[in-house]
Amino acid sequence: MDKVPSRRSDRGYHHGDLRRALLTAAMELLDKQGIDAVTVRAVAREADVAHSAPANHFRDRTALLTQLAVASFQELIQDVDDVCARSRATKREQIEAFAEVVLRFAFTYPHRYRLLWRADCIDQSSAGFQTSGGAVYGRLRQIMETGERSRQMSLDTQVVAAWSLIHGYISLRLDGTLIAGKDEQTGEPRERAIVGVLLDGIGAEY
Repeated sequence: MDKVPSRRSDRGYHHGDLRRALLTAAMELLDKQGIDAVTVRAVAREADVAHSAPANHFRDRTALLTQLAVASFQELIQDVDDVCARSRATKREQIEAFAEVVLRFAFTYPHRYRLLWRADCIDQSSAGFQTSGGAVYGRLRQIMETGERSRQMSLDTQVVAAWSLIHGYISLRLDGTLIAGKDEQTGEPRERAIVGVLLDGIGAEY
């Protein structure tokens, strides 16, 4: 699996490292200018190689963007796993921690997060994309599966509800419809409070 370095100083390449250099240049363009700025020609220019060079590694723009999405999902699941491995918290606190990791990733790298859901830009049938994306959902399911849970609905319905709430809130924030705020009664950050509302609402024993 490709690991995309985040610092320009890592981008220098020699024989055999062109793919890595192209992915690094593409990720930098994505972070700075958004999805529309990431074209094969622009990435070649950013990596300071011939316009034809990327064709040896990415057949087209979709293949390039798909690999960026895979790398982004891999980074996200690594962050989730790091937090969960350090935590001996209750299941409720682990779900809250999962949400906080996803929220932090989305607000730190908004263009990367948006790319993950752009079906028009990526190849969702790609094995790498399905595996990396499924790992994030799978980790939330694994957390919610342990211990007692609500018998009023299936596990997957609960997981989809949790994911939909997290993703929906992120989307509203990234679109500018909502701004960061606090719950008026508890003083908690809004994003933490709404996760609590969901967990209370599904009636799970957390």
